[in-house]
Amino acid sequence: MIIPRGKIVHEALSTSFTDINELLRDLGENSFTGCCQVSFWEYEGSLFMDTGKIVTALEEIQKDPPVRTVGDKAVRNILAKAREKDGTVTVFRLSDELVATLAAAFRSTIVLKDLTTELTSLEKLIQKLRKEEHSGYIEILLNSHEGEGYIYFQDGRVMESVYRSAEGEAVSGANGLKKLLGLSSEIGAVFNVYKADASTAAVEDTIKVMEGQVLESVLAVFQGILSGTERAVHEMMGQGKFLEVLKRVLMANANKYPFLDPFVAEFTYKDGVLTFEGTTAVDEFVEGLCDVLRQTLEEAAKKVPKEKLLQSVRSYLPSLKEEYKQEIESLKLMERLPELMGDVMESPKSPGERAEEPKEKEKKGLLSRFRLNIKSE
Repeated sequence: MIIPRGKIVHEALSTSFTDINELLRDLGENSFTGCCQVSFWEYEGSLFMDTGKIVTALEEIQKDPPVRTVGDKAVRNILAKAREKDGTVTVFRLSDELVATLAAAFRSTIVLKDLTTELTSLEKLIQKLRKEEHSGYIEILLNSHEGEGYIYFQDGRVMESVYRSAEGEAVSGANGLKKLLGLSSEIGAVFNVYKADASTAAVEDTIKVMEGQVLESVLAVFQGILSGTERAVHEMMGQGKFLEVLKRVLMANANKYPFLDPFVAEFTYKDGVLTFEGTTAVDEFVEGLCDVLRQTLEEAAKKVPKEKLLQSVRSYLPSLKEEYKQEIESLKLMERLPELMGDVMESPKSPGERAEEPKEKEKKGLLSRFRLNIKSE
């Protein structure tokens, strides 16, 4: 699918030097409306924003057959892809109406297939869809491989037109429509008409920009704290003891925080990876995890000296606190978990006293395995 481009805000930023989290956070703070497009060889991911929030996304991978993903899953895939090297990020403005039109068009079904200019003209087809107050789009495949185009409709109005030549040159707006009308008449074309899904399902599984980014960071922070706690307990109490204590604490808190119920399995921590596949308010999620951490440490401290345990856990957290300083401050974790996250002076450990820090590549790999579906109040 060809996405029409409006006024360019950032063009061809290198993914090697662009922090996608910071870029989206900045766009969110500035109530940006438009598209943030991530491009690699045979890959294009588009995040569509309305007043600073991601409302939908489209991911396209040029395979045989092509792979296309929309909505929540596309958002996660694109964010993960944007952290890889050798790609580009381009940001351009779009009207809020066009963003809404595109969001609906991505959830569409074909209603007229393989119409040719031998049966009708593009001009007549546009007139027909106007009368029917059509919402969706026309896909135009020009004969002789001369290019392709899209005309997007909302309630019968032509919202945008875009033509792309075989060489990749794109023309949109009135000039794009004129080009499509002229070429389809001159050399012929095949038309496919798609109708947008009129239900609200098209926007139900979208992710707001600050929710998506902050929540990924929230999971990263708590994964780091849990991992550090697990290693400290392992050193002092033996392998598997942390998970035994954690499971008991989760069960004890299941009534107060239903998302923690091990039998529901929305929240899991295994092999150092934190996974959450439920729906809850961010504040409740953070409060629940803080309670779990405090109680887990209290339970473990019944078997080993508490201060020694806390010191061991803290020794694993400096890199986490540095990388996620802003998130830790915004979540008030230094106040909620002062014994762990507060500025406590620690005695340095000898190299042999602590386990090796995970390699940078491994830490990044863990983040790509998060699965999010949390709503903010």
